[in-house]
This record gives sequence, structure tokens and C-alpha cells, in this order.
Amino acid sequence: MKFTSGLITLLAAASMVSAGKLNTPLKFDEKNVHPGGFIIEYESGIARNNARNNLREHKIDFDVRTEYKIFNGAAITVKSKHNGREIARVPGVKNVWPIVTYKRPKTFKPTIPKGASKPLLTSAHNMTGVTGLHKKYKYTGKGVKVAVIDTGVDYKHPALGGCFGKGCRVRYGWDFVGDDYNGDNAPKGDGDPMDCDGHGTHVAGIIGADAMNVGAPNPFVGVAPQVTFGAYRIFGCEGGASNDVIMNAMELAHNDGMDIINMSLGGGSAYLAGSPEALLSDRLVKAGTHVIVAAGNDGDAGAWMVSDAGLGNLSSSVASVDNIAGFYYSFTYGGASHPYAPSNAWGDKIIAAPAGATLVPIFEKDGSLSDGCDPAIYKGVDVKGKIVLALGEVTRCKSGARGANAKNAGAAAILVQSTPVGLSNLGGNPDFPMAATEFAAGEEMIAAWRKDAKGTFQWSKTKTLQNIEGGGTPSGFSSFGFDGDLRLKPDLSAPGGNILSTYPLALGGYSVLSGTSMATPYVAGAHALYISAKKSKPPGDVLRRIFKNTATELHNPHSETPATVAKQGAGMINVDRALRTTTTISPDKIELLDSKNFVKTVTIKVKNHGKKTETYDLFNVESESINSYNQKNVYPNPTPVIQADKAHVKFSNNKVTIKAGKTASVKVYFTEPKTGSANEWPLYSGFIVAKPKTKGSVAVSVPYGGIKGDISKVPIMDTGLGLPAMFSLAGTSLTEVKSGHKFDLKKERPAVITRLGSHSPDRTVRIYDTANKFLGYLYSTTSNSKPYGPVGRDANVDDYGRLVFTTWAWDGRVLTDKTSVSPVQLPSGTYNVVVASQRKFTKGAYPADFEVFNLGTYSI
Repeated sequence: MKFTSGLITLLAAASMVSAGKLNTPLKFDEKNVHPGGFIIEYESGIARNNARNNLREHKIDFDVRTEYKIFNGAAITVKSKHNGREIARVPGVKNVWPIVTYKRPKTFKPTIPKGASKPLLTSAHNMTGVTGLHKKYKYTGKGVKVAVIDTGVDYKHPALGGCFGKGCRVRYGWDFVGDDYNGDNAPKGDGDPMDCDGHGTHVAGIIGADAMNVGAPNPFVGVAPQVTFGAYRIFGCEGGASNDVIMNAMELAHNDGMDIINMSLGGGSAYLAGSPEALLSDRLVKAGTHVIVAAGNDGDAGAWMVSDAGLGNLSSSVASVDNIAGFYYSFTYGGASHPYAPSNAWGDKIIAAPAGATLVPIFEKDGSLSDGCDPAIYKGVDVKGKIVLALGEVTRCKSGARGANAKNAGAAAILVQSTPVGLSNLGGNPDFPMAATEFAAGEEMIAAWRKDAKGTFQWSKTKTLQNIEGGGTPSGFSSFGFDGDLRLKPDLSAPGGNILSTYPLALGGYSVLSGTSMATPYVAGAHALYISAKKSKPPGDVLRRIFKNTATELHNPHSETPATVAKQGAGMINVDRALRTTTTISPDKIELLDSKNFVKTVTIKVKNHGKKTETYDLFNVESESINSYNQKNVYPNPTPVIQADKAHVKFSNNKVTIKAGKTASVKVYFTEPKTGSANEWPLYSGFIVAKPKTKGSVAVSVPYGGIKGDISKVPIMDTGLGLPAMFSLAGTSLTEVKSGHKFDLKKERPAVITRLGSHSPDRTVRIYDTANKFLGYLYSTTSNSKPYGPVGRDANVDDYGRLVFTTWAWDGRVLTDKTSVSPVQLPSGTYNVVVASQRKFTKGAYPADFEVFNLGTYSI
């Protein structure tokens, strides 16, 4: 097996040491680590001067980048050769994290056609009860301060007030980085948070734009159109943002008196909320600032992919719902018109297909539509100058690979049939026309092609408003939960697919974007609307519970059963119901864990906040279960299989009567689903509902979820690909080697490669001598890649269809134990290499609690 270096994603795992903890982010690329940059958390009660003096007494030479107050720590640049483990051993240091850069949120930039009249945000507001609150009660969010930590805000935009500073809608803010900042160079900030990208302006508009009387081509208002903004710019015009800058912005937003912080950031999988940003989020919520965070856009990777930043105990993690309408280009084929969405790489332009181009669906041997991932599918098929139709299933590859295959075969363009419905967000290739079309459109096109294979396409020159297949359902791109400890995340859903909002004036003024980045500000705006309407600000976790209790359960297309809680959380936010409710249920989620640790009985508390006695009926609403291991696969399916595995639920009382202002406790007894194989670990879920008898009163609910089977037996390593394995790294090439290989360290390096389909509390790479004596943990020459610690799962493929791996290059050094501060060089000899990952919900006894792979003996 041979790889090129471009196919390998270098990731790191977390590590712990004695005095403090050195924590590495659960997912990041090697190039995104800042050499010598660390975020330090001090022990409680340690004064900053004392902490700095302690570092210097240990001969650590450093510069302070930022000092934090609420976080009780600092970001530093170490000028001496000390590493994070050595810093963590200094008295007074509680935690240490390397400074890393997060990628900027993905965007594409379509424009709104002139003359369009129906506002797209109206359709979103109709879905969430906001329209009625605007029209009937005139709620606007006035007096509430909302921070946008993002790419900045175009405060000159008339829909956002047209100015910056005192007396303006964008009243507060700061540019922490400058235009030239890319996440890896030194930030050069100033006081002007102008947006040169667009993402932050789009986010701000969803929260609170007022585009009704400013000459907008498509008039609309945001969720809370009179909030006061704080614009905190953490991205330059290109590149990413480092986490020390993000935390600086979070603290300044709090100090500026922001009621709500919106963070449309994050992505990838994490075991737990271990990042400093997540910890700071929880502390800000405790201090009175609500923090709303995106759940991530990794829905095509399957379960366990909610981003780290949204895993805080008190912050809200937001999933996305597709809007019910949008402006799209269209084509006509077989007498029917269908909308299409060009790939991000192709941009906001029509498909440039030649006149008279015909359709060629590509099929597998069994007659099903092919995904186009295998170039051999085109053998013997004439696609030159024609439009290829392929299936948009992402198990084997993403859009970049199937687009390249179609181009190489000579196709004029490729249409990708979205699965299961809607219009997928494709990455694509910049030099080849590619677009998503709806699933039903693909079926109709195949039927028309069978009748007349010579039929041609006609392409629209402008966009028109069209209802979208799957509107009002969970967005396909929205990440699935749960986390490594089976905590229920995400918390809530909101409109995030196909959302019109403001855009920098220099970039067109308005745009339609999709992502959990768009759903997150919708929830932030909802918080503002609630606070202004009630004229009070409940604590963050209290308001989160109110919104979760009153959310609307979402269904997948053509399904009568609610979608899994792992996708939608408590459901889609409904601000009208949240404001009208006189009832709450605690807790706001019920985590049943797995069969071995099954939580059989939970006590819920139903409180009547109304002015009169109320009687409630209690009942269970079952949701769809999902199965990621239905074919005994060792790596989770990118598209989990939907099943009907349902828990049985009983109540100590099916009906309770509660006096005004009082609370009733009810025991809920759960029994695991009778269906579903415990060896496939189906994830089941549902909702406990309390419905008031009084007509017109708001029913409230709380989501629950669990895993059938022993979660400690879920496969961790992707053995289906023959991993973990040992490779020889020579130059830029990696070649698999077998046990007994002798490495010439002058020409090659050993490299251990793994691929995780599941979280692990402690993934390790261990070195033994030939007598099976433990010598230490492999010390990688890959920057900051540690051979032990908690880790989230790997995504299936990247945007170009390349498999994602984890790798450690080795030069013969080891860390003798988890408290080691310096690696030890092993002498030339023969050593045994073992990859061992702790199974979830175990105590960590080695080897009993680990999935162990002995890679064999190697000489160095």
C-alpha cells in the first residue's frame, strides 16, 4: 500500500501530565499549530504575577500575547526550547493547550436577482413563529446587545444601520487581526471591524438586519431587527483564526456588556468539550452572557461528529433546518423544469453546457445509479460533450473526486442527484461545471431519458424563487451527535439551509448561504427577541431549557416519525411557543447511555409557571433510530441507516395536576428497544411530552436518547482498510511495511497510521522491547502529535474525496510515561510497536480495557 503525503491528514490527540495537563485539540492539522504558542490556565487562587514568576523561575522565556480574566490564564509565546509538557509541570499551572488555527467558515456567494419580491427570511420566520411576533406584538429585540465573533461586519450596510460607534446599530466592536492576518502570522488589529469576507455580515443580518426600507432587492428583517451589535473581528480577508484570538474576542464581548455571543465556528469530531474556548463558553454563561455555537457541517460523515466548540455544558449547540424556499437557477429536461445548485468551486454562475447537450446517467452493474467515484464506471460509456447524472451518496467519495472523473471522461458537466432529498452543498472543482439537483428531479430525468435518450437541456439565465424538496427538514450537511460520553448534542435546530441575509456592499449587498453558521445566529436572534419581550434575561441554561422545551419536532422527508435526536436535538426553535409557555420540564435532556450503563429511571420535574392550576397529560413520542454499523462494518456509515428501534416508556403518573407556581416530580421508566441488534449499536431516541389540558396552552417536551448494546465494544480502528499499520516515510511517499522491516533512519522514517471510526478516551501508540518490556509512548516528529489521550473520530473523506488518516512519524524517541517532560532516544535495536485505544465507558486498565493491535517488530 502506497500513499503520497497529500493523502494524509496529520491530526493530534490530547495528553495529560502530572502537575497540570497539556491538552492538544482533538482535531487539527499540523500546519495549524503555532510553534511555541500556548494557552495556559492557572490554578484557582494563583495570582497572575505569581504564575508568571513561577514560569520564569523554571527558566521558561516567554512573551505574553494575551491575559485572560474570566478564564484565569494567558496566551504566551515561548522563546526558549520548553515544550507544553514542561510548562504543565510548573506549579500553579492547571492546564496547557497549544495555540492552533481554526479554518474560516466555508461560504459560497450567489447573488439575489433584481426584481425579486418575496423575502426568503419570511419563509424561515414562518417556520419559527417569528413572523407573528413581529406583526402582532412588534417585538424587535430592542435594548439587547448581541456579539458577532466572526469575519467582522459591514457596518456601512444600510440594513445594519450604516455606521459604527456611538448611536449606531453596530455600537461596539474591535478588529483583533487586520486584513492581512491568515491565522498563522502575527495579528495587527485596530478599532475598525469592517468585514472583507462576508460571513460575519451574513450572520449579523440573520440576527437583526432591517432591510425593509433601504432599497434592498429582496426586503426582509432579521429575527430581532433592533438589537445593538458588537462586531468582533477574528478573521482576516483570507485564512483562519487562532484560538487565543477567539478567546480574546469572547472576553471583550462579555466585558462590553454583550447579552449574547454568537459563534458560527467549529467543525470536526471531539470526545468531550476539552478546548479552552468551550471551557470559557461555560464560564461566560455562568457570568451572565449567553453563548450560541454552531454544531458543525459534517453531516455527510455520519454519527459522532458534533464540533468541540458546541459541546459545553451550558452553551447551546445549534443544528440546521433547510428553508422551505430559495432562489435558484433551473434547467428544463424532458419537459419538466428543475432547480439546481452549482458547486461552491464553480461559483454563482449558470452551467456552461454546450447547446444541444444530452443526458447520460451512469449505472452500476445492478442497474442502480452510480456515485461516479470509480473512474472505471466510464469505460465503454460515451459521455463526451454530454451531461452526466450521478448519485450524490458520499460513502466512497465527495464531489471533487466524482467531478474529476466525469471531466477526465470528457463530460461537459455533471449533475449530482442529492440524497435523500433537497439540493446538496457540493464542493466541486473550479474548472468543471458541477451542480446538485433534487432527488425527485433525478428520478424524473432518468425516466425521461429512458423514453428519449436524445432529449436536450435548456438552462435558465436568471434565478427564480422555488420551493425546495425537503424544506423544513433537518439539513443534510448538519452534523450528527452524540459526543464520546453519549451526551445529547446538538441542543436545538434552526433555519440554516438556504438563508438570505446581508452581505458586504462591496460584494453585492445580499447573499443566500447555507450552514449551521446560519442556524446559529437565528437562535442568537431568538434569544434577543425573548429577552426584549420579557424585559428580563434568564440565565443561559434556563433560557436554553425554555427553547428546548418548546421546540418543534422535525421529521425527515416523507416520514411520519420524528428524526433522530442526534440530528435535530430538541427540535426546531419556536420563539412564539417559548414566549407563550407557562410550563417547563427539567432536565432539558435525558441521557440513557448504553445497555451496560443503562439509565432505567429518571425523575423529571414539571413546573407550572401559570396563574392557575393546570392538568398535564404525559406521554412518549418515539423518534427514528439510526444504525451506523448495520452491515457489521467497522467504520460508521457516512449515511446512517434509519430504523424503527423504539424504547418503551412508562410514567409513575400519566396525568398530573399542578397548582400555580408549583412543581410536580414524575418518575419515567425506560426499557430498551426490543428490536435492533445490540451488536450493531443502534442509536434510539424520542421525546417526553407534557401537554396541558387548557386549550391553546403550549405543550413542552424533553429529548432522550441512548445506545442499544455495549458501547465499549464498538470498533475504534478502521480495520476494514487494514489499519492501524506501519509505513515507511521516504521523502513524500508512504509505503506500508511488514513486521521485521529494518529502517534506515538516514533514508526513511517509521510512520504509524491509524483511522478512527469512534471516539477513544485514550488512544495510544506504545513501544516495547523484544522481551515485551514497556519502554514508552512513541514520540512523533510530527509537530505536537501525541501518542496518548482522548480523541474524536476521524471524518470519512475530505472535500476532495481523499480518505482521512492520523499519522505519527517516528525517529526512535519515546516518552517513558505520561509524566515525561522530554523524549528519550532509544538505541539502535529491534522494537515492538502496539496501537492501543481505550474503549469508551471503561476504567482504562491495560490491556483489558483497550482495543489492541500489535503491529509487529521493527529495527531502527
